[in-house]
Amino acid sequence: MRVERLRQEFDLEFDICAFDLRPGLPPAGLPREEAYRGRSYPPGYFDQLRQTAEEAGIDMKRPDVVANTRKAHEATEFARDGDRLMEFHRAVFRAYWEEGENISDGDVLCRLAGECGLDGEELRRALADGRYAPRVDEQMRWSRAAGVGGIPTFIFDDRFAVVGAQEYDLFADVAARIVKGEVTRKPAEEGQA
Repeated sequence: MRVERLRQEFDLEFDICAFDLRPGLPPAGLPREEAYRGRSYPPGYFDQLRQTAEEAGIDMKRPDVVANTRKAHEATEFARDGDRLMEFHRAVFRAYWEEGENISDGDVLCRLAGECGLDGEELRRALADGRYAPRVDEQMRWSRAAGVGGIPTFIFDDRFAVVGAQEYDLFADVAARIVKGEVTRKPAEEGQA
């Protein structure tokens, strides 16, 4: 994946932040044909998407269920506290985009947690008691305030957003410019969040 490659090539820190692309989905998600009823895409859209995924080493499948990602975000925070954030994030990504699993399902998330060395039963309790809900709510507020409107969105240095599955060279160019100090904050921006 591009994030792993960037981490190898540049001295960058990465974080993961929750964003709910489809907040109106029921907790269990919706069958794809129901979730996207009436929606149309340009010719070749999915072929291009698959090709981009393939170039990034992803054998992408379109899941049958469009997941409500709320539980997955809460489980991700559980993984953060268990020092398995990136490992769990990759596992959820693979489960959804490569295996077509429904990541709205707590059983799927608990199994993935166990596969990442986390306590799946403790995650089940955390999801049931809403332990991570406030943290996820705060991240979603931040995402919306930052102008995130699509996924994936990569925000560099709190200033540059790259949206979508872009070519790696674009990510590398932005990262290189920031690391080299070629892009700096303007004096008026200093002190702003």
